[in-house]
Amino acid sequence: MSINLITRYLEYKKKRLISYALSMYQDNTYLEYEIECLKKYANNYVEVYYHKKFETLDNNTKVDLTAIEEEQNGMNLELHDDLSAREIIETNASFTRKKEIIDITKEYMKTVIFFDMKEITLENVNEIVTRLVTDISKKLPVLQNAITTWIKKWKETEKVTKKLITEKQNFILRQVPYTESLWEVSLLTMVKQINTYKRNLIERVNSEVPIEIEKLKIVTLILNQIVLGDIVRKEKIGNYLVPISEEAWKEKEKLKEIFDLLDDSILKEHIYLGISYNELLGSKKLLQKKEEGYRFACYQDMTYILDIPSKIDAIDSSKLFDYLMITGYKAKDLPMIEKQEPSIMQNILISKEG
Repeated sequence: MSINLITRYLEYKKKRLISYALSMYQDNTYLEYEIECLKKYANNYVEVYYHKKFETLDNNTKVDLTAIEEEQNGMNLELHDDLSAREIIETNASFTRKKEIIDITKEYMKTVIFFDMKEITLENVNEIVTRLVTDISKKLPVLQNAITTWIKKWKETEKVTKKLITEKQNFILRQVPYTESLWEVSLLTMVKQINTYKRNLIERVNSEVPIEIEKLKIVTLILNQIVLGDIVRKEKIGNYLVPISEEAWKEKEKLKEIFDLLDDSILKEHIYLGISYNELLGSKKLLQKKEEGYRFACYQDMTYILDIPSKIDAIDSSKLFDYLMITGYKAKDLPMIEKQEPSIMQNILISKEG
């Protein structure tokens, strides 16, 4: 099973958050329990801040420091409840100390969260780390070398992250803009200085289903990298349409890796897989993917559709698609198409291909 880049990065992120906290203070007597608590706080923060998933608050809550603190408080109560359920099997000293650790680790993680949410650069990292560690040292014990260790860990993290988002690609992504933050993407085929016969041969090979699926994997991997770059830089994440031929959609098992590479709520929110209305409606497996949170754009040729408004309405009211991409139409129908406005879908687009 392929694991997408966002999932890999966020799992790495959780480990680094815990590492930052442990670089300030480690209770060697109860270190295992301290790490257990830090894992819960780190996971809670990542799910709220990056995935916008709440346990205490409503899922429509704005993700800000106040909301994160509320969620951390909720996790704190959950840890206390879990410990209380084990009180009968804990010694008095162990139970008392672990109650303290639940609250102490929350404070350390709070400092780490402040750090993670800031715009950190090589120029300001020393100043910010020094201030944060100094502030918490006024309330809780802090290791003597905490500041230097934390800065070192940040620099190590930066190297790993930079490699993930800037690793050289041997392929170029073609991005066709449709709105300010929406692009249709495909793999750009570099064909230069060849005769017509060879060009046609290359085009035929590229259109073969096994080749198309391999190209889709590459497109998906590049989009993983692009979205991760936006996350790391704390920039607005763009939205991407990925057209897939009907022949490729029939290869359900071969497409599994594509879905695996998109199996993260952030990627699902911003990447729309292009499919025909009939293909999605007629496939139980694909309908299941819709229920799992994957998003789809309907690619529809209107050239031979007699009642275009009714067709658009059927696509819109199906609630299966976020976008309609019209890939073909008769010139006389364009004014009518342009008048159509969706009530459920985000937008109706006219293909810029051809």
